[in-house]
Amino acid sequence: MEDRNTQLPPPPFPGEMSNLAIQRSAPMGPGLPPSGMEADYGVIRLLPLFEGIPDDALIHAMSQGGIVLRSLERDMFVLEPIGLAGGQPAPVVYVARGQVAAAVFTDTDLQERRAAQIAHENATAEEREAESLIKPAPLARIALKNLALFMEGDLFNSGALSATHGQPIAFYTTAPSALIAIDQRWIADLAVRHPMFEQRLRRALSVSRERLAWVSGVKQELLDFFVRQGVSVAGQVVRVRQLDLCIDCKLCEEACEERYGARRLTLGGYQLGMLDFIYTCRTCTDQRCIDPCAYDSIRFDADRREVVINESTCTGCTACAQACPYGAIDMIEIESDAPTFKKDFKSRLEKKNALAFGPGTPRIARARRIANKCDHCISYGDQACVSACPTGSLIEVNPYNLFRERSPRMAQLARSGYDDDLARRDRREVLPVMPFTEGLAVRSGGLAKVKRGRYAPLLMWVLGIFAFLLALGEVLLRLYAPTMSYQFATLRAASGYEGIADSGVLENVRFRAGEPLAIYCGLVGTGLMIIAAIYPIFRRIKLFRWLASNTMWFDFHLMAGTVGPMFVILHSALRLDTWVSAAFWSMAIVVVSGFLGRYLYTQVPGLSSGVELEELDHERAFQKARPRLTVPMAEIDRELAIHRSRAQEVAMSPSVTRALWWLIFQDIGRIPATMARRGRLKQLGVDRRTRRDLARRAARMIVIARRQVVAPKAQLLLHSWKKVHVPFTVILTGFAVVHIWVSWSRAW
Repeated sequence: MEDRNTQLPPPPFPGEMSNLAIQRSAPMGPGLPPSGMEADYGVIRLLPLFEGIPDDALIHAMSQGGIVLRSLERDMFVLEPIGLAGGQPAPVVYVARGQVAAAVFTDTDLQERRAAQIAHENATAEEREAESLIKPAPLARIALKNLALFMEGDLFNSGALSATHGQPIAFYTTAPSALIAIDQRWIADLAVRHPMFEQRLRRALSVSRERLAWVSGVKQELLDFFVRQGVSVAGQVVRVRQLDLCIDCKLCEEACEERYGARRLTLGGYQLGMLDFIYTCRTCTDQRCIDPCAYDSIRFDADRREVVINESTCTGCTACAQACPYGAIDMIEIESDAPTFKKDFKSRLEKKNALAFGPGTPRIARARRIANKCDHCISYGDQACVSACPTGSLIEVNPYNLFRERSPRMAQLARSGYDDDLARRDRREVLPVMPFTEGLAVRSGGLAKVKRGRYAPLLMWVLGIFAFLLALGEVLLRLYAPTMSYQFATLRAASGYEGIADSGVLENVRFRAGEPLAIYCGLVGTGLMIIAAIYPIFRRIKLFRWLASNTMWFDFHLMAGTVGPMFVILHSALRLDTWVSAAFWSMAIVVVSGFLGRYLYTQVPGLSSGVELEELDHERAFQKARPRLTVPMAEIDRELAIHRSRAQEVAMSPSVTRALWWLIFQDIGRIPATMARRGRLKQLGVDRRTRRDLARRAARMIVIARRQVVAPKAQLLLHSWKKVHVPFTVILTGFAVVHIWVSWSRAW
């Protein structure tokens, strides 16, 4: 049914007389649909909703206009106030295929777009041929607020939603759709004669009403974003950046540009909470970019489910770029005098002879520019941007699983034709908020093609920590239990110590700077620190990227920068009274600044992104709790007010250091404060489940309140921490080289 393309004359608006319905009233044989209705009947007959209704009854209802199949393009009104002004009851609409959204519009926008739709539907074939192939802006973007979304199997009518602040609500298609309009009178007739059909309608409308009632507050914002930004009509995957994992290294953009000569994605796209829906192609279900191309240079690969550009025939007319509503197609200049000329892009095209023109080639004239868009690296075994991301921030996910506008149980009911009742309430499963307020914490690339080892980074950490613990264990045994140390066992077994008492052997069991174990620790620690210091080289040289992914090199950098100093501390035996101590303190500054930078990279997104959504969610929960938990909520409000007051004091202070220390101590004391809060709520008689929820929400509100203090100052620190980290890394490396040279010279 997904691939069926039923061709119908333009459908009438609700309330208008349908000539199509009159034509279908022609006499027919028993059990056979009238001429011209065979295709419609074939579609409707297979729908689970109408299962059990006899063929004759279904054909009779269709022939009388009681059940009508409407095939609509994207951005076409289905039900709207102007068309319903006649007072006739609106039909119930069943979504057989596609999507329908309900949104609030201004009167002006509604009238303009409705007039354009009527003109399009009443146009002749010649007039339609003359229409521009560049479609106007999507209705989802024009709408003031998208309120609801109806997917395959859903039912709705004009009464599904009420007007908002006197502004009109209209229902429109967000994707090419096949809709079944059922007249209210025929619903009553079929319900009386076929009780099973009546029960299915009752269940379907009940599920629809319940789901709409759940979409409020934060969930309303999620749904509006889902529709407005075109995510609801995206393909099976969308690429997102997890802001809490991103370190803003831009390696994803660099890797994409290195592979294609011009990047095909841009960070800083449509952000929602902790997720950034970056600017790149989402492979829309209706592929608006294809039709305007007059040279068939852009097509949909049905086998790979991807829109691809034929660079050998593209003329650079920009029609596809103009048609894309989401700016996913760029036009790259290939003339050297153009301001946006990309030398590497042109070189890549010349290498595969894609710029040829003239007789015997697909292109007649020289092209000045070529369209460029993401095709998910269709010709490669991995996706350059995802493989290049060192922290696993860039991933691909299924948009319908991420937003989940209805629960799996609701989706199953729709597919089965609502044969069962909804046994349980699935409110939390509808448009879940957690992925946007707290992040996804996915580092595997998600659904993307990626070359990345899963266990190698863990193995490196295990080996590094294990080696350090072995060395530390030997040092501690020499100091506190020398007879159990490896050095004692080695000396005891040596031929030079035969016949010597244990006390004599113990005189030589010690740990101090300069002895073999300390030297080995120094060599290992210095080697790891040098590897950590030259990490920027690893991530930019192709040979190293061939040996291991950027993720592995980054994890190696973190491990080496953490374990290396631990070995160096053992090497020094804490003797810091010589010039070499300068290297130690340089190392300490490097390590501390590195951890501080990583801390800020994880904190800043949480302080500056997603807080609006989460704050709205918590405030709504507190509002519901205040009438029945007056005293406990007063206690929580008092605590939040005190914290906001302290936060304001820190915000007024010009000291960045004070704000940073305040942030750190707030994080350290978060768990004890939460436990104390639960204890106070318990004393006030709040049940366990409620006090855990309120305590958690209060803790998150305190974290959110920190953004006014720390976010701008943390951004300043985040942009300047490398000014400390990198120079002291160079100083540390210099001291280490001098120290090794001097020590090696003395040893020889």
